[in-house]
Amino acid sequence: MKRLFNPLMAASVVMLASACAKVERIEVKPAKVELSEAGQAVALSARALTKDGEPVEKAELAFTSSDAKVATVDATGKVSAVKSGSASISIKSGEVSATAPVEVVIPSAITVKGAPFTLTGLGSEAVVEAEVQDDAGRPVKTAKLEYSSADANVVEVDGNRLIAKAVGSTTVTATSGKLTQAIEVTVKLPDVDAVAFETVPATLKVGESATLAAVAKGTDGAAIKGVSFTYTTSDEKIATVDASGTVTAVKAGAVTIKAEGGSKATEAKLTIKKK
Repeated sequence: MKRLFNPLMAASVVMLASACAKVERIEVKPAKVELSEAGQAVALSARALTKDGEPVEKAELAFTSSDAKVATVDATGKVSAVKSGSASISIKSGEVSATAPVEVVIPSAITVKGAPFTLTGLGSEAVVEAEVQDDAGRPVKTAKLEYSSADANVVEVDGNRLIAKAVGSTTVTATSGKLTQAIEVTVKLPDVDAVAFETVPATLKVGESATLAAVAKGTDGAAIKGVSFTYTTSDEKIATVDASGTVTAVKAGAVTIKAEGGSKATEAKLTIKKK
């Protein structure tokens, strides 16, 4: 007598075997969850498997978070960020469990070391040391920072270097994503220790002109850029001098030209001769 194959009976046997299969391990994807914004969510995909890696279809899975203040997880495995920190999601099926680490890093502020800055001397520089921190006060090492100057005529920015261009004050802004931090920067000149004329002609003939270039020097003897000078003459009937230090001989005689800058002054005596 022949035996007939019954598909329904075969399917029932397979379903029964699957239902009776023992859960030996749990597979979780992704293996690690990284979140960078409050409320951001990632859905975990978890499967209960037999020793041979076959899925246990009707196995019940329970999800729990080790720290709900950092990240929460619902019954479906959706993990949501709350605040910066570390946590782990536990997935259980009976006595078998697996975990998925969660790292929440929410950039919260830009901190700047040494601000506000004062640059002394045109051309002087300062390097900005700044970092992005998350809302737990931890540095966000992967965060990129960019800098911009509100007035490049006063302070120029090159990467994280500040370069003094003119006396004054301006704001340099550090930016990382949606975060910004204003940095006040002031440019001033060094204290002037002395003022001197670079060259002084021995004599000038009536009608001739010459520019007396004044230079300000610091305590180290180095010239200071950016110092403004005021020029005066002891006798305009003999020689005049303009705002740039150009002297024009008017008539024969002796005259003194004075230059003042940075609260210091110097004088030069000129002899004016006839043509």
